[in-house]
Amino acid sequence: MILYKYMSFGAARKVIETLSLGFSCLEDLNDPFECTAFGFEDSDESIIAKTATDACRTRFSRKYGVLSLTRQPLNALMWSHYGDSHQGVVLGFDCDLTGFSDPQSNVIPSQYGEMIYSATKPHNDLPMIGEDELLNIGGRLRFDSSAFNLMKRAFLYKSLEWAYEDEVRVVKNIEDIPFGYHTGGGRYREWNKVTVSGRPLYCFDVPENSLKEMYLGRHLYRNVTKDGSVTDEELKGVLQSWGRKDIKIMQCEPDVHSWKLVAKPFINKS
Repeated sequence: MILYKYMSFGAARKVIETLSLGFSCLEDLNDPFECTAFGFEDSDESIIAKTATDACRTRFSRKYGVLSLTRQPLNALMWSHYGDSHQGVVLGFDCDLTGFSDPQSNVIPSQYGEMIYSATKPHNDLPMIGEDELLNIGGRLRFDSSAFNLMKRAFLYKSLEWAYEDEVRVVKNIEDIPFGYHTGGGRYREWNKVTVSGRPLYCFDVPENSLKEMYLGRHLYRNVTKDGSVTDEELKGVLQSWGRKDIKIMQCEPDVHSWKLVAKPFINKS
């Protein structure tokens, strides 16, 4: 299965140069309702639903890294919101070759990471989490039958407004990486922790042959030359170097007969 990541041209260069994809903590994603869809039953005990939700959100956010992907490389809204207003790039990765479909190395592998979009939150139907289960978040807790509902509601629920993203997530445990959320950075095994705009990004190594497809935005040339940071000649050189890789490269264009984007084989302007 090939899944896609929308990004700016600069981000695409870094991904291709480093052969890595960035996983984020839940609290750094752009939806303020992340990890709040547990729907715990209200209880007469001391732990109330809001307290349990807040405790779970804190534990889940710092223990796991989330990679957001999508099924569709020609979504005009996604290009506007995540593809630098049609000035960026979409990269397509084979999830088997990246290891993202492996249930042993992923807390939520790609084949189980399809988002659930709903008009209302789940409510009052998930048993209240116990202290032992709470402490297991980030440890022994895995995406199996015993923890299915808790994991699913932590990572895979969003409101209906987000359905246009057609998102699929891959979730990995980052608890063993020896760099805290606010401290340190550097390499650890297949990970490289960096800081982007003041937030940690956990970059995971992927094999070169896992990158299978590349879609160039309609206004790519406009973006990279507007501020002088990348010259037209440099852009042509970058595109030529990408063309020498075993990757299908496509150019996005608006369809004349519909409101859809279409993709045509890219021909470098050199």
